[in-house]
Amino acid sequence: MLELCAVSLNFGKVAVLDGIDFALRPGERVGILGASGTGKSSLLKMAAGLLAASSGACINSYRHPLLVFQEPRLLPWRRIHQNIEIPLLAAGLSARQAQVRAEHWLARVGLAASAQAWPHELSGGMAQRASLARAFALEPDLLLLDEPFSALDPALRADLGKLCVQCAADTGAAMLCISHHPHELVEMVERCILIADQKIQSFELGDSAASRQEVAHLLHRTLLNQEPLSP
Repeated sequence: MLELCAVSLNFGKVAVLDGIDFALRPGERVGILGASGTGKSSLLKMAAGLLAASSGACINSYRHPLLVFQEPRLLPWRRIHQNIEIPLLAAGLSARQAQVRAEHWLARVGLAASAQAWPHELSGGMAQRASLARAFALEPDLLLLDEPFSALDPALRADLGKLCVQCAADTGAAMLCISHHPHELVEMVERCILIADQKIQSFELGDSAASRQEVAHLLHRTLLNQEPLSP
């Protein structure tokens, strides 16, 4: 489990988060929304152990959190299958084990035919699929997604969102996902948290598509107009 207990975060004299309480249970998928500069990426970095809270406690019992960035960050001088295998070799797998696992996940994300391609030969959507294959190949128990689909068109964002949900369900990984697209995000997660005025507010999502889109509409309107939410 990931727990933030009365966590505050300051950058110099600027307060970003103030007294945040939050928990992410094993296998749970949670979306994070908020205006620019509200601390969304900072929250992910704290979960990944890359940023310390100014006060309070961030307790992460997940053994293998993994952060996926906005850009695919593939090594341009290595072929796609090598981009998947290299971190596996660094994690202690044998060459054969790394090859088998890379082949599995490239097939899982629909890139089996592109294993020998160079990164510059892939489209943006294909490169993000390769990035996800690399992430899932490392078998994280906590997947942290920092707007990984933001540069893609809506159809690709939806496809990759479904892929993430399927892969997380297959592996049992918990997931925290930042997005600026509430209507897409509610299809990926079980609840959303909105960060505003250094605080968070949680929104549970119902089972029906209509109830999910109702929450998405509220979040979308709030993000656009910065309307205060009723308690």
